[in-house]
Amino acid sequence: MKTTIEIPEPLFRQAKAKAAMDGLTLRDLFVRGLQLAVQTPSTTTKHRATFPLIRAAKSAPRLTDEQIYAALNTDEGIV
Repeated sequence: MKTTIEIPEPLFRQAKAKAAMDGLTLRDLFVRGLQLAVQTPSTTTKHRATFPLIRAAKSAPRLTDEQIYAALNTDEGIV
């Protein structure tokens, strides 16, 4: 597939020199770089927040939002 991208001039010159030193075409260098970028896990992966799991009996009454907010604003928690 063909595409057009803009590369900053200094980076392009570095890539061209690197490809020449390694005996590669620019295309091969770019393909290798893209393969590496796609295969390497992202370091900016967002982690899901973990919340404490509270289990209650099925017969227990459901808490209201007000009860939850009140418990979060006290040191004692939900009673």
